[in-house]
Amino acid sequence: MKGLGYRLSVLAAALLVGLSACGGSDSHDKVVPPPVQETGVVSVGVITGFGSVYVNGVRYDTNGASVLMDDQAAAESALKVGHYVELKGHSLGAEHYADVIRYHNVIEGPIASIDVAASSFVAMGQTVLMTSETSLDDDITPSSIEGLAVDDVVEVSGVVTTQGDIEATRVDLKPDGGPFDVTGYVSKLVPDAKLFNINALVVDYSSANMEDFTAGQPSEGDLVLVKGFTFDPYGTFVATRVELRSDDWLKADTGDELEVEGPITDFVSATAFKVAGRAVTTTSTTLYEHGTAANLANDVLVEVEGTANAEGVLVAFKVKFKEVSTIRIVAQIETLVTADGSMKLLGLDVATNEATRYEDKSALALRDVNFADLAVGNWVDVRGYEDPAGSNAVTATRVVRIDPADGVRLRGPFLDPARPNFHILSVLVATTDATRFVLEEGIRLTSTEFFNQAVDDIVEAWGSWENSTLTAERVEIKVNDD
Repeated sequence: MKGLGYRLSVLAAALLVGLSACGGSDSHDKVVPPPVQETGVVSVGVITGFGSVYVNGVRYDTNGASVLMDDQAAAESALKVGHYVELKGHSLGAEHYADVIRYHNVIEGPIASIDVAASSFVAMGQTVLMTSETSLDDDITPSSIEGLAVDDVVEVSGVVTTQGDIEATRVDLKPDGGPFDVTGYVSKLVPDAKLFNINALVVDYSSANMEDFTAGQPSEGDLVLVKGFTFDPYGTFVATRVELRSDDWLKADTGDELEVEGPITDFVSATAFKVAGRAVTTTSTTLYEHGTAANLANDVLVEVEGTANAEGVLVAFKVKFKEVSTIRIVAQIETLVTADGSMKLLGLDVATNEATRYEDKSALALRDVNFADLAVGNWVDVRGYEDPAGSNAVTATRVVRIDPADGVRLRGPFLDPARPNFHILSVLVATTDATRFVLEEGIRLTSTEFFNQAVDDIVEAWGSWENSTLTAERVEIKVNDD
């Protein structure tokens, strides 16, 4: 944590600059710049990169920061891209510093069932949704829901929707044997039997250590962390520990910069809702990106920036609606423009920004990978969205460097059908007699069925890239976001 000595040194440096600027008998009319003001910062969101640590696209210097993982002290190296964290720190001008970073998974336990078509699975009685924004452990192969199996023990980082589902930001494989844990809200409480539910999971707390409960017992609606090792023959989870938790582990002080990312919950109006458990209000001067106040509603994924008022409410000066990443490009980098962080893939212009998440799944396996580490000829797996609409330009939300692939792939809107060809954005996709036509999950289609059913849908093409044409070995109509 940055201590008093550090802050005094900053102020002293600022004073020395001021004194040197005042040298000479005629310098009395020069203005001495004020010392840089320190402002508290609280950020809740996804780790998007390292080199210190990036949360919600903002770089935080981690020298001296303490890291807590599942309430235990940990090294910064234990944090991973895709972890959903809470960070408290401070800023000095444009520089940001982390004092405390806290991470806690939502689930750690065995998978009970998998729905590949819905890109979801059930673990510890909770439904976990995987999307194009979910980062996956390197040991999950292929790098999709198809790389998971029933009875795999997984650790899930993510956010809980108003429906009780978990939108995973990262999934890791873990050793079997426990302890297992789940965080959620108490329902169907039966005090006499010492039972309650967290969604579909029944918890037996009859022999559990109860922590932080004023009355020694949970109440309906409490947010709790449950730990244990075993399930009884009926599937009930036998808890060894139940801890009452708070929605806001790190509180913001009045005037602190506050930035939170997650789905909207407890929506009452545009001036009263929650994100990541934090109360949010907007004003007549709040700025909106990719939407308006009319788009605010429960389960809409947003990033909110603002300051905390005296009641701890986030007064938003900006609300960013998170775009759905319907575009996927797996290809070699054709050109790179370092000045603006852009590249060209399959002839498409791809832009990056401060929120772009970088990962390295190539043989190089760099932890601190970013745009500067990319090179022409590298293979990348890019997720993103068309921006602006109709431009054929892509803004990347994730850039994953990979080892060379057998062929390219491109996902996006089905456009300009002229059998046997069509377009995805501005890329011509040519099909042949050898092309396989598929409805996702392996349902074979004829060419005619594909062209009739793909209208207004998202499609994906695998094949070879030559002479500005993607010649498809396989094309597929997508039915879920994975």
